[in-house]
Amino acid sequence: MPTPHRAERFAAGLSREEAARRLEECGANVVARERRTPVWRRVLQQLRDPLIVVLLVAAVLTLTTGDLPDASVILLVITVNTVAGVVQEVRAERAVAALTALSAPTARVLRDGAECSVPAADVVPGDLVLLGEGDIVPADGEVVDAALLLVDESALTGESVPVEKAADADRPPSTVSADTVSAGTVVVRGRGRVQVTGTGPDSALGRIAALMGTAPGLTPLQRRLARFGRVLAAVTVALCAVVLALGLVRGQPVELMVVTAISLAVAAVPESLPAVVTLALALGARRMAERHAIVRRLPAVETLGSVTVLATDKTGTLTEGRMAAERLWTPQGEATASGIGYDPEGHVIRDGHPVTARDAPDLAELLRASLLCNDAGLEPPPDGSGRWRAMGDPTEAALSRPEPGSAWTGPRWNAQRHGSTRSPSTARASA
Repeated sequence: MPTPHRAERFAAGLSREEAARRLEECGANVVARERRTPVWRRVLQQLRDPLIVVLLVAAVLTLTTGDLPDASVILLVITVNTVAGVVQEVRAERAVAALTALSAPTARVLRDGAECSVPAADVVPGDLVLLGEGDIVPADGEVVDAALLLVDESALTGESVPVEKAADADRPPSTVSADTVSAGTVVVRGRGRVQVTGTGPDSALGRIAALMGTAPGLTPLQRRLARFGRVLAAVTVALCAVVLALGLVRGQPVELMVVTAISLAVAAVPESLPAVVTLALALGARRMAERHAIVRRLPAVETLGSVTVLATDKTGTLTEGRMAAERLWTPQGEATASGIGYDPEGHVIRDGHPVTARDAPDLAELLRASLLCNDAGLEPPPDGSGRWRAMGDPTEAALSRPEPGSAWTGPRWNAQRHGSTRSPSTARASA
């Protein structure tokens, strides 16, 4: 549906009847999930690999000769290779499915001139959405009006610094996309009204989901292994046929020559090659997972390993999207705060030694002021592992991090913080 006219921007929202009509016309505001591939189909995809096909033929031929130990070894290699590939794909699919968690469950909209809360799936193009601090943007839209609106777009762009948003008439001419918001981004400060321009598959999240659902082609490694498997099979069959024919010409028994040809075919197959390749790729995928990079298909690891130059757009793409206060200054001297990101670890160090609030009252007052003049918060990981997450402005979250729960940021300080009156600090307000 085309972008709504600017005349609609300052209306009192859509009527319920019009919203229902647009919902039927445009569809629900949901990101289409990729259809889950059954396990049996994943297994068949693994077994279609040319090298695996050669191993299967070798296993069958070995069984016909009565060599059960060799056949068992070949089947074990096939099983290990198949299980490793299927497990990696399932794990990656579960991680990618977390993209749907970026979608807002509900949204505040204006309908018939009144504010109401509706499921995010019912948001339609033309809706006037009300955004506040902590809200997840339910759909793509244009900012109608804003008050100190700051949006975290790191989930979509990788940029760690939140972007200030304003209405089209209020933004500087040099600012790019400052009057638009994207589905899945998070409001870290301020409030605003947004008129929806894209929902579901037409939103930023929908386009990302569509790209992820595109069927990938074969990687260079897969093409080389497939070519190797075909050549190996052709050469093996040719050699076995030649050996069988020569033996029969020389008057050797038919049964003996058949067994000899089968043994030659089995010996020519590199049983361990698929297992070695899969193991090497799985180790690479595991190392990347430790760095929070998801590998959906194991062969992609080899392609990425061949990269010699990686070009990125700008500073922020290679960061973790988390800020930290590392150095502290007071009239009494300098100190450093150890730790990584928002995690509640580390100490405040002065003159090479950890100090407490009792040892350094000046630092205690500085951190107390940082916490009280703060609208952000820190949320622990739900399963007790992983990383803490900032709720609100990343800069303010960094100022509330030093040793959460310790003497530096005790419950009394948090009680004072929630009982005080604050207003957001901006460069514009400080000028």
